[in-house]
Amino acid sequence: MSRRNSESKKRDAPKSGDVMGGYNPIRWFRYGAVVLGAVVVLSTLCYYLLGIYYGRPDWTLKDCLFMVVITLTTIGYGDWLSLRGLALAEFYTMGLAVVGVSVPAFVITNLTGLIVEGMFSHAMRRKKMDKQIAQLQGHVIICGLGNTGLNCLNELLLTQRSCVVVDRDPEVLAAAAREHGEFLSVTGSADADAVLLAAGIDRAFGLITCLPEDKDNLFVTLSARALNPKLRIVSKVEDTAACGKMLTAGADATVNPDSIGGLRMVSELVRPSVVTFLDTMLRDRAGNYRFEELKVEVGSPAAGQTLGALGLRGRADVMVVALRPPAVERFLYNPQDDTPLAPGAVLVLLGQVGEIGKVAPLFTLARD
Repeated sequence: MSRRNSESKKRDAPKSGDVMGGYNPIRWFRYGAVVLGAVVVLSTLCYYLLGIYYGRPDWTLKDCLFMVVITLTTIGYGDWLSLRGLALAEFYTMGLAVVGVSVPAFVITNLTGLIVEGMFSHAMRRKKMDKQIAQLQGHVIICGLGNTGLNCLNELLLTQRSCVVVDRDPEVLAAAAREHGEFLSVTGSADADAVLLAAGIDRAFGLITCLPEDKDNLFVTLSARALNPKLRIVSKVEDTAACGKMLTAGADATVNPDSIGGLRMVSELVRPSVVTFLDTMLRDRAGNYRFEELKVEVGSPAAGQTLGALGLRGRADVMVVALRPPAVERFLYNPQDDTPLAPGAVLVLLGQVGEIGKVAPLFTLARD
């Protein structure tokens, strides 16, 4: 792996931060349960061996286990194994009694922590989230919640687009939810068909795969294309040589973060005002101004009309920046009012998300 890919992998590695480093009742409950089980098994064997040492054949494994349980739980049904006069067994029982106060208490404390932390409420939220995902249509799936994935999530949430995040680490998803607010998610590996189906890939509009390594993104692209041939797939690539492979695998477009970063640095140098304008537009959480595209569908109210007759400015505060006629690669910039809107034409608009939403129904065919 090249140095650039190694650095990028570190940069896009899931940031679990304080979640992984903080108190985790599930983890400590598991540790405590393992320790408690080990204490029970070993103590039972110790009593059994002490019985052999003292010549007490009546100390069966069942009786020894019962002695351990009543000691650890501090129930104490009396001297079950008749230890009086057996010094070694008495001292061992005293030590076990001290452990019986600490280990079970540790397990119970963490079990209580699980309940307080909302284990049951989490299960209810998960069930509700699964129902919401099952009702989605035309949403976007984000595979991988590293730095790139987080930025994709932020943009989709700001522009009020339905999305589902897929990541194998539940702690990463929880940390992102605390920082950015609740969002729909599926925990699991994005290269598993069952996980993609749980995210509603068969009903999704698009998929963004931004896992740390190209080979992982390639596999997700192959799986996603097989599950939904109409899906629009955008894949992150670390090595530009992988672009062709990604497109062959089924991706509609690829994005190289290093290439985008280089263009941005040059733009900051030679056209800083333009960069400032775009940054201000993207970061304005109150205004949410965005460039958006709308396609003229067959049978829609806009089909067959001219741009002026449609009267977009009278319906909403939007600006038509460019128009691409159907079956044409080049855009017409600042189109005039007499420009026809043939079915299949694509308009590029600038405006607030809510304002663009006001005119969007003009370009789609009404559906029951």
